[in-house]
Amino acid sequence: MKKYNVLKWIIFAIALAINLFIFINAFINGEVSAKESNSIAHTAADVINDIKPETITNENFPTFAFNLRKAVGHCGLFALSGGFTTWALYLFVKDKKVGYFVWQLLMTFGFGISLAAITELVQIGVDGRAGTFADLGYDSLGYFIGVFLVFLIFLIRKSPIFFKSNYKENQAK
Repeated sequence: MKKYNVLKWIIFAIALAINLFIFINAFINGEVSAKESNSIAHTAADVINDIKPETITNENFPTFAFNLRKAVGHCGLFALSGGFTTWALYLFVKDKKVGYFVWQLLMTFGFGISLAAITELVQIGVDGRAGTFADLGYDSLGYFIGVFLVFLIFLIRKSPIFFKSNYKENQAK
């Protein structure tokens, strides 16, 4: 039982850290944010060019950097947020009641949309940043992907097909 309690606090701490990282980064001004994003994009471009030379050139780098920022910075971070927040909520509020699944989905989706909306609203007042509906969409999509993956894993894990007691029966079919 202690092992379970330690796990749930570790997952909660990871979820909290990811969500704080997202929130705090919304306050970084545009110049600093662009510098950090470009630094990551240059590193990624170097790795890609090491594998396949001249894939990312000076001409296509701005498009590559923009797409990477949207995919990783918005969608990817929010997918991590959605996954770990859902997992933490699951570990802290386990309940076998019928409406629990729907309640948890509403709670996690509500949190994800709220986090995305708040971070985009904050950016409206930050120099060099702009909160956009497109970014809200990328954020929400990433969050939903994270929630979906966690629930998919839990559904597979909880499925009677995968229980050891049913293994031999299912192999015979």
